[in-house]
Formats: sequence, structure tokens, C-alpha cells
Amino acid sequence: MKEMKRFIAVLLVVVLSLQIPYTANAADSKTVTAKVTEVQKYGNLTLDIKPKELYDAGFELGDILKVSVGDVNLEIPFCTSYSDVDTGSLVVRDSKDDNLLIVAINMGNFSTTYKVSAGATVSFSLQEKGGYLSEYLLRQLVRTNNRSDYSTDSIYANFRNISTKGINSGVLYRSSSPINNELGRASYANELTKAVGVKTVLNLADSASEIKKYVAADDFNSAYYKSLYDAGSVKTLNMDVDLSSEAFGKKLAEGLRFLSKNKAPYLVHCTEGKDRAGFVSAVLEALMGATYDEIVADYMTTYENYYKVEKNSEQYKAIAKSNIITSMTTIVCGAAKGTDISNVDLAVATQKYLVRIGMTTDEIAKLKESLAVGSQYSAKNVTGTVKEIEKYGHTSTDILIENFNKLGFEEGDMLTVIFDNGFVLEAPYLDGYYVDNGYPLVRAYPGHTNIAVCINYGKLFSIANVKVGDKVTIMMSEEKGYLTQYEIRKLTRTNNREDYSSDAVFANFRNITMGKIAKNVLYRSSSPVNNEIGRAAYTDKLIKAAKIKTVVNLADSKENMDAYIAAEGYNSPYYKKLYTNGNVLALNMGLAYTSDEFKASIIKGMTYMSENKGPYLFHCTEGKDRTGFYAALLGSLMGATKSEIVADYMKSYANYYGVKKGTEQYTVISTDVTSMLKYIAGTDKLTKANLIKGAKSYLTSAGMTNKQVKALMANLSGTSTKEKK
Repeated sequence: MKEMKRFIAVLLVVVLSLQIPYTANAADSKTVTAKVTEVQKYGNLTLDIKPKELYDAGFELGDILKVSVGDVNLEIPFCTSYSDVDTGSLVVRDSKDDNLLIVAINMGNFSTTYKVSAGATVSFSLQEKGGYLSEYLLRQLVRTNNRSDYSTDSIYANFRNISTKGINSGVLYRSSSPINNELGRASYANELTKAVGVKTVLNLADSASEIKKYVAADDFNSAYYKSLYDAGSVKTLNMDVDLSSEAFGKKLAEGLRFLSKNKAPYLVHCTEGKDRAGFVSAVLEALMGATYDEIVADYMTTYENYYKVEKNSEQYKAIAKSNIITSMTTIVCGAAKGTDISNVDLAVATQKYLVRIGMTTDEIAKLKESLAVGSQYSAKNVTGTVKEIEKYGHTSTDILIENFNKLGFEEGDMLTVIFDNGFVLEAPYLDGYYVDNGYPLVRAYPGHTNIAVCINYGKLFSIANVKVGDKVTIMMSEEKGYLTQYEIRKLTRTNNREDYSSDAVFANFRNITMGKIAKNVLYRSSSPVNNEIGRAAYTDKLIKAAKIKTVVNLADSKENMDAYIAAEGYNSPYYKKLYTNGNVLALNMGLAYTSDEFKASIIKGMTYMSENKGPYLFHCTEGKDRTGFYAALLGSLMGATKSEIVADYMKSYANYYGVKKGTEQYTVISTDVTSMLKYIAGTDKLTKANLIKGAKSYLTSAGMTNKQVKALMANLSGTSTKEKK
């Protein structure tokens, strides 16, 4: 795999090099001259020309440029992000979001280092064509600021508990800014800060005047953080990004003294929670005895959170080496860049570093004492162990529901969950999946004996990197904090036929005709083969009457169906005939509709329908969740409106639970299907979304051909049958 990634990187270099205008040598290249218009807060130079002028001169991203400022000549790579180069290294940036050309030092101050001020002249010429291109390609990082693109609030806010060696769980946290909302994450970080009960904050990024500006902003929504600030529990350090500077060290010492004089739990943050927070967290971890590997892993969790960098990939290793490893080597250990510090006693090295930046041995001892306190949880808490990863990715614990409730936890409470790997969730305590798609819950399911931590339509064990044997602590964050939502969403039904107005309502069976789907072509229902909810025989009679020819079973495997059919009392002869004749596709799908596995199964189902004749039936167990997504995707593909798709989805809730349109309950539950539509459309703005285009893109991006998509659409519209006649 590593060799393949290297091959791809080299191939990209070759491909891109073919697209770069040829420059014979540096002497033949053009020279571009600019003026410094501004020295930014952290010493970066903003120029009076746009990046386009460098491209027009034949320069490309990945080239190494000769940059002349006064009498100083520098060799600097042309890139787009500070993280494209090592900490302390030079970069010429095409700041694409702002359309600015910037000359900078990553985590350093270019202006003071080279004594450059506004009005200075800077010239650019080619030093080496593509000389940095392979490294540039390796480092490319892309993230969005949309919450929907992240699995949990904590991942989005880059919020986690530091639980490396020497620091107990619930003592020290790190995150993006809970007060500066420029990334759209402040309210999420604020809520998590409140949920874990943070008492003391080190704000590495801001000044007091900046805090006041954030509080006065229209989008301010960080009341808990403000309460800490007003109480004097937030230290604003307004630190530079030059980690090696004397000023940075002096402010860090000041901040650590503040931390040691105040109570845990502690929070360390900057803006993104990535660079300054990453370094300061590493310093605290090392001081308390964390291993080299633990420090690197915690630092790189940010890159996994924000950029989905694959753990231990070549990109992962390159980023770690150029950032936290370099910082710990050169700044903390005082060694030359590239020195192997994996076997260095980092606790000793860190104590020496803290002395160098001005802390006394007594102050360091007090800091260590503060960080060594026991776990800081709310008064109502329980710790257990993950005992099982369930079929759909939920984590079942050894905490008994009965014992949990005896401690005073009740459905509708908001709880905080902290795993021993540092992963944090705030989630409601519920006896059903009464949360939006993709959101967490602490589950006490009727008929089950043990507490589980879940993500609705998601695989918590994978998202949180949790495995059997891991420790988990659940504590109260707000009594009755979700009670109103719980009461709206809590749904009850019976499995007695006499409680329903018809067989079709009982079986959740219906013909779908939204958009351009022809009548009597497409049907959905509860399971006609699995009788666990007592509906199979009723559904079987209905699909026989509809003359179903092709079935997509979203819920079961062939082994499951064989067992159902062999069971005593099985009474679905029509379905058995379809299955025996090879007209049923078994997909055995999970519930996580944003997962690659789910998408791959959907494509199998859609392809199967494109290659076989209707009328079609698709079903899961209840015909509600997986079936609901399948219907939403087909409706989108066939030109149905958002209103039609929502109405079809909510018909299941009307059938099973009597939920009525126009009620608050209907509105809340319908957000489940609108979330599905946003995922299908690839946008949060459904009012302007092209659902047909989104559905086609969804299908073809996962391997379905345009020919197969057209065949499916023809089958559903009835045109393929008409053409044959």
C-alpha cells in the first residue's frame, strides 16, 4: 500500500509536470516584482499583486522560487497553505480564499526575522521548476466548515480529552476556539466545554479586546465560555505562532502559572486547536510522562478530525515529522532538526524547556501537581467497559440499565460520554433512537439489559476508534436537557393487526408514484420474510396482489432468509417462490447511510433493478429507515420534489405511530429525511438543490454506469416497457 501511494504521488508529479509551461532554466525565467502592502498580525507579508501574476509568469504550485527582499535572497516553495511546509520553514502562499499573495514563515515571523516592513520591494524568479512538487502533493489538506461533513460535534470542534500517560481522564481537554466563531465551530466547542464542566481555560490565541469583539458579534452563542471569562477563569495570552520565539515562551510560562493556580478540568485552545494548542498540549503531555508515540498520536488526531488524514499513511508521517516532531526536537529538546528523539526522556527535556522559558522548579512542581489530580467528573457518573460491538456499530457496555437508572439517570437527560482514548460525546439518554440521523445517544433499549453508546445511522466504534475492553465514563451534563425533544420523538406502536385500519397500513405497504415513477411499478413495505414484527404474511399477500417480480431486501443475508423460511409457522409462500427463483437480492445492510459500505450496497440494489423487470419491491425490516433512504434516493433520481419525498417518508410514521402532518412531532421527525436529501444532493441548501443531479452523481460516483442509471430510470418510468411494445 505504501509503495502504491508513493507511485501515485510520483504519477501525479509526472501528470502535473506535463501541464506546467516549460522553463529551460532559472536564468530564462521571468522576474515578478511586488510591494509589501501590509505586515499581518503574525509577521506575514501581504503583497500588492495577486497570485495570478505568478501563474502568468509561468510559476506553478510546487516550484521553488528565488525571493529577493532587499539584500536577502531566499529559496522558497510556492504553495497554498502554511502546513505545506515544515514548522519554521518559508512559504510563498497563494491564499486562495482571500486571493492574496503572502510571504511567510510557517509558525514564525517573517517581518521580524528578515527586518521587512510595509513598502519594501519583493521580487520572484524561478529557482527550480517542480522542485517541491512531490512534497506539496503529499501535504495537500482540504477541509470544510460544514458540521454535516463531520461525524460528531466533537470531531467538528476538534474537542477531546487528553488522556496520555500521567494525566487522568477528565482533567485536561483541548479544542478549537469556543469563543471565536470564524470557523463556525465556537458554539459546538462551547457546549462541549460546558458538558465536561471545564473550570479553567488557556486561550492561546486572543486578547481581551478580541474576546469583547466576539461577544458583541451577531453570531455569538457561547454563553458558558463568557461566564468563565467573566469569572476570571480564562487566561488570554494572544500568542504569536512563532513557537520558538522568546515572546511565545514568556507567554506560555505565564499561562501555565495561571493553570497551576486554578482548578481542573482545564481547557487549552487557540483558533483551530491545531498548532499552538497542539504544541502546548504536547508540552503538558511530555511533562507528565507521555510517550513519544502518545504525543504524536494526539497531535495528529487533529489532522484526522479536520482533513481525514489516514493514520500512519505517508501523508500522516510527513505532517507529523514536519510539525510536532520538529517542534519537540528543536524547541523542547534543543536538538538539531532531524535528530531522533524517540528514545529521549521527554519529561526531563520538557522540564528543562520550561526552566528556559522562565518557570521556576517550584512552579513546575505545582503545575505537575495540578495536572496529576484525579478524574474530574460531575457528581453523578459511572465508569464501565465496552463489552460488545453490535451489528450496526453501536458499543454495548457492561453497565446494567437497572443499575444506571438507580443512580438517578432518566430518559431525556443530557449526558457526557468520555472514552479512555479521549473521545468525547454529549448525548441524550433515551430508550429509542430519538435523535437526528448521525447524532449520538446513550441507549437503554426496551428488552435489553445493558447501556449502549450509539450514533443513529452511524458506526460509533469506527468513528470513535473504540474497541472491546475500552473504558468509558458516562456522567450527567444536564438533567432533562433533552426531555422536550424526547417527548416529541417518543413513538409507540402495537404489532396487533386489529389496531390498524387496513392490511396495507399494518404492513407499511404502498405504491410509490412520486416524480416520474409510473403507477404500479415501484413498491415499498415492511419485511415479507422476517416475521419478528408480525407483518410478514400480510405483506406477502399484498406483494402477490401487486404482481411483484423483483425484490431488493435491504435488511437480510441469504442465511437470514433461509432461517426465516425454515422456521415453524412461516407463511409467506409468494416471497419464498420469488426467492427460490432467484428474484430476491439480499443486501444485509447496516444503518449508517453515509458509510461507504451502505453506498456500495445501494449501488448493488439499484443495478439489480436496472437489469431486471418490475414491478419492484424494496424493503428492510420495518420498511422505515433503510427503506426510507432507498425511496428518497429513487424519488430524487426520478424528479420528485422535496415535499413529495418527505410525505412518502413520513407515511411510515403515520402508518405505525399515527403521527399527523402539521404537528411539531411531524416537523421534528421529518428532519431525518431532509438530512438524507442533503447527503444525496451534496449540499445543506435544499431549496436550491438539484436532486436529480445529486442522485445521479451519488450513483455514478460509486460505480454505477450512466447506461445503468438510464436503464433504471426507464424501468421506473415505464418507458422501457412501452418501447419494447
